[in-house]
Amino acid sequence: MTHLRLFRSVLFSCTIFFAGARLYAQNGSAVVRPGNTELRGSVTDPSGAVIANANVVLVAPNGAAVAAQTDRAGSFHLAVAPGKYVLTVAAPGFSTFTQTGLSVHRGMPALTIKLSLGTQKQQVTVQASPVQLSVNSQDTVGAVILKGKALKALPDDPDELASDLEALAGPSVGSSGAEIYIDGFTGGDLPPKSSIREIRVNQDPFSAEYDRLGYGRIEILTKPGSDQFHGRVFVDGNSSFLNARSPFIFGDIPSYHRYFMDGNIGGPLSKKASFFFNFAHRNIDELAVVNTDVLGSNFQPQLYTATLPNPRTWTSVAPRIDYQLSQNNTLTLRYQFQDIGQQNNGVGTQALQSLAYNTQSWHNMLQVSDTQIVSPSFTNETRFQLLHFHNVQDPSNFAPEINVIGAFSSGGNSVGSVDRGESHYEFQNYSSWAAGKHFVRFGEMVRDINRTDISTGGFNGAFTFNSLNDYAQTEQALAAGQTMAQIQAAGYGPSQFSITMGIPQAHVNRVDAALFAEDNWRVASNLNLYYGMRFETQNAISDHADWAPRLGFAWGVGHGRPKTVVRGGFGVFYDRFDDDQMMEAERFNGVNQVRYLVANPTFYPNAPGSFSPSAASLPTVYVLSPNLHAPYMVETALAVERQISKNITGSVTYLNSRGNDQFLTNDINAPLPGTYDPTQPTSGVRPLGAAAGNVYQFQSTGIFRQNQLIANFHINAGRALTLFGFYTLNFAKSDTNGIGTVALNPYNLMADYGRAAFDVRHRLFVAGNVNLPYGFSVFPFVVINSGAPYSITTGQDLFGTGVFNGLPALATSSTPPQDVRVTPFGTFNIAPSPSDALIAPNIATGPAQVSVNMRLSRSFYFGGESKGPHGGPGWHPRGGGLGGRGLSSAGGGPPWMQHGGENHKYSLTASIQARNIFNTVNLAPPVGNLNSPLFGQSLSLAGGWFSAPSANREVDLQLAFSF
Repeated sequence: MTHLRLFRSVLFSCTIFFAGARLYAQNGSAVVRPGNTELRGSVTDPSGAVIANANVVLVAPNGAAVAAQTDRAGSFHLAVAPGKYVLTVAAPGFSTFTQTGLSVHRGMPALTIKLSLGTQKQQVTVQASPVQLSVNSQDTVGAVILKGKALKALPDDPDELASDLEALAGPSVGSSGAEIYIDGFTGGDLPPKSSIREIRVNQDPFSAEYDRLGYGRIEILTKPGSDQFHGRVFVDGNSSFLNARSPFIFGDIPSYHRYFMDGNIGGPLSKKASFFFNFAHRNIDELAVVNTDVLGSNFQPQLYTATLPNPRTWTSVAPRIDYQLSQNNTLTLRYQFQDIGQQNNGVGTQALQSLAYNTQSWHNMLQVSDTQIVSPSFTNETRFQLLHFHNVQDPSNFAPEINVIGAFSSGGNSVGSVDRGESHYEFQNYSSWAAGKHFVRFGEMVRDINRTDISTGGFNGAFTFNSLNDYAQTEQALAAGQTMAQIQAAGYGPSQFSITMGIPQAHVNRVDAALFAEDNWRVASNLNLYYGMRFETQNAISDHADWAPRLGFAWGVGHGRPKTVVRGGFGVFYDRFDDDQMMEAERFNGVNQVRYLVANPTFYPNAPGSFSPSAASLPTVYVLSPNLHAPYMVETALAVERQISKNITGSVTYLNSRGNDQFLTNDINAPLPGTYDPTQPTSGVRPLGAAAGNVYQFQSTGIFRQNQLIANFHINAGRALTLFGFYTLNFAKSDTNGIGTVALNPYNLMADYGRAAFDVRHRLFVAGNVNLPYGFSVFPFVVINSGAPYSITTGQDLFGTGVFNGLPALATSSTPPQDVRVTPFGTFNIAPSPSDALIAPNIATGPAQVSVNMRLSRSFYFGGESKGPHGGPGWHPRGGGLGGRGLSSAGGGPPWMQHGGENHKYSLTASIQARNIFNTVNLAPPVGNLNSPLFGQSLSLAGGWFSAPSANREVDLQLAFSF
């Protein structure tokens, strides 16, 4: 109960803090420079929900203009001399608000401006507007906003959408990858693209509101309802005859297909309520591709290729209701249900068909959000999210698994049967306060994860062979009638048998919380300072107090609208100890379950009917280090942004990352140095005794060092062409690739120090929009990566940890000839002695990848004139262009090119989308095991945004009807 008392104290402190700040916000006053007055206000939509990034412009009688954008709380403030002005407020998808003769004077009350849904005019004059820089924290050149028509550059398939969003976000820091927020929450499922109103990428990197650095952060906002009925029906089809086959499929390829259907409708429920409802269903008849060496009938290695149907279904239902409780109070309810089924998982490349297993998952998500405009300068948001997941998994074969390192896996899959139930509860309360030159934001978050697993993983047992040659010699000898004792005397047979025994059920409860406060201080018109502090804590580990300071600045060089902006940032960011590892420590604690390792088992090929542990079987347990604490990263960034011309902006950012106390797994009962002989697996003196076996301890003792140079660009060449993208030069070293990394040498962690797995040297990304004659639009999406690093290994256990992650040494003149391997990467000794210096990990580099994806679309409009935009706010094609801040007209970019007729009641859009349009063969990293006959060969396609398992190039046909 210790953590419960801790979080009660945290919540009490938050309540006191929130109440005091709220009282000060209501009674405090802003300080304005002499001669100027402060015009403050907020901008909302018809439901009362705040509108961020709305353009607010004050024009004096002499034509001089002062502009600002609303912040995340929908607030704005302008410092001007008293007098008469014309006020204009505009936001994509809404009618422009204009008030003439506005008298600005000292002491005037704050304004509340409610924008109505826009009625688009058929006659539109399109002019190229200059791309402008800003010193606002969220307005970096590297930030990207997609809304309206800009979203068409992304695929509709949910898996492809998630993959492309990660490419769009660019490389994040460390090995954690991109982080996705959905309406302010993490952990939920990606909504269908047609439910998405806006996507923000890499905004406000050093904000104290977020636990992780903003580079690689993706924020998704879903669509609300509207005051008019609008809807959309979409179909997407793909078939094998449209695609280019994988080069790893030989002979006749079985036909396969995919179809995706999506529909939504939104509109009013009453004068104060609106709804948006989305339904989506996807059916994928995909193929799993096997391509590896197996043992032929003559006991010789031979190439084996095969395909296995891998069908998948996905159904999503997602309603949302927005209700205006009062003029300044809006309640939002959003629910999403997903039903996901997959057959024949676990098969592909070196995993044979017998490993297939089926899964079925049911996901429920409920989000409740209450937004209150307490005063024109103070806004409070209270949010709650409930996630519930139920996943079941069943293998098709319960025989022992056979792992031949460097070649193939067969038999039954050791993942076993799984029945998993998981519930996430998350509460947030965030407040925003505009006070003169300061914009203060503060809040709290509490999250509780309850998880129960019933799993028979490992209960069927698994045999491991060190090489395909060992397996071949063993099978040939068995066929000749030899006993396992004879086979082992000759140096062959399986090197290890593992099996799990105990209670299948385990339960964990993870609780974590955070407080933050930050201030955006506009020191001068061309200088902003950002500073804040974040406090994080969680249960399960000894560390309960993590302080994360954040600091940043933006300086516009020169006077007036800056042509150059210099930005800098510094911050500390923590990772949390995940419930996956909590579950592993709970399951394999030596009481509930124990995993046993048997060296050189004599009972192959049959697993014992009832396994009885003996002195020859080493138990394996997982424990938490007594001083385990949250790993942290120290981030420092310096950027220079430049407006190169009125239509082009660019920036160069240097980002230094220092990861300390990173998670890894270490065997704290491994044999002491110099006492273990790899040819005698039972040898060695263990510090806790042989009876204790392997004790895998989760530790926070790793490090990484990373330096990145990131160049961003935005090109807005009028209505015909808009492009944006980035190039990244990356250098990274580490001694861990995450908590699943088992240390090679338990007594020297630096043996694992070398190129990090995420040390991809070069990345280039380009996307945008090209408007063609006759109403056609092209949306390119280009990703280019240099090769990922991979390790040269031996497939041996060199230190008695039970993990076959051994690295070779460089061969010398004294290396026995049978232990020498000559490769393009050097000449290696595959049986190093304890005194030999091992090579570093990840010394090899895999092949580069290039994927050019493109969508071509044409819309047709008909019917009478509509009173509002198709699909509700944020949907109308004019709702988002590629502006100065990315894919957003909010940054000063021009409206999208119009082709006439967009204000009609109905539209029909036909599209064709091609992924990897030039059919480039993008290969996965090669086999790095020196004992494998496949060493140096790539056996599959790279996957991700570069290819599908069975198709090198995919072509989809799409049709959408909107009303």
